[in-house]
Amino acid sequence: MTTTPPGWYDDGHGATRWWDGTRWTEHVAGTDAAPPAPAAVPGPPAAAAEGVAREGATATAVAAPPEPKKPNRWIVWVVVGAVVLALLIGAAVAIPLLTLGAARLGALADGAAPADADHKAAVAAVELYDDAWQDADCRAFMASTTEAFRAQAGLADCDAFETEAEGFGLAVADYEVEVTGVRDSDDAIVVSTSETYSRLVDESGNPLDDPADESIEWEYTVVADGDEWVVDRLE
Repeated sequence: MTTTPPGWYDDGHGATRWWDGTRWTEHVAGTDAAPPAPAAVPGPPAAAAEGVAREGATATAVAAPPEPKKPNRWIVWVVVGAVVLALLIGAAVAIPLLTLGAARLGALADGAAPADADHKAAVAAVELYDDAWQDADCRAFMASTTEAFRAQAGLADCDAFETEAEGFGLAVADYEVEVTGVRDSDDAIVVSTSETYSRLVDESGNPLDDPADESIEWEYTVVADGDEWVVDRLE
């Protein structure tokens, strides 16, 4: 149904009358009465308007996505620093060990390097025997020799060995052992050495004015004693 908007129209009776949008009023054009103001078009309810306002505010208030956090660079540097420190500590421990190992291997003459694990163990027994004499270490002496060897040398107990080792320490200096050969001999391994030292006393045990540099060749017969290799004969 079409609704005629408010306004002045011919009312069909020869007069121009005010139509308020729904019916004719008593106001006629040309009279002193002023026509009423056009009826206001009803607006949306307050609640509806408030909802529109809130909806618009909500749309306006949508926050922009937060910027991505920057990486904490200090954490990266702390981790890197810890790794570098660990590497430095590892090098500080490993380098002396490698140097010591190189020194031991350097004492082996050309072609005298141990060929297998048993040969290496035999050389290690000779080195332990040498250290025992230089340090007067009875435990090392016992661990590097057989009971038969100690009995034959008259060094069956620690008292006897330590007395001899202390005299040895007073008589010589700068004792060096060079392994010149390693070979199998039946069930034993023979380790050949060239040993150099400075003699500090004469044959009577009197101190020399000048140390005498000397050398001697030895062959150590090393045998298996359980899981260990020990010196059994020296000639």
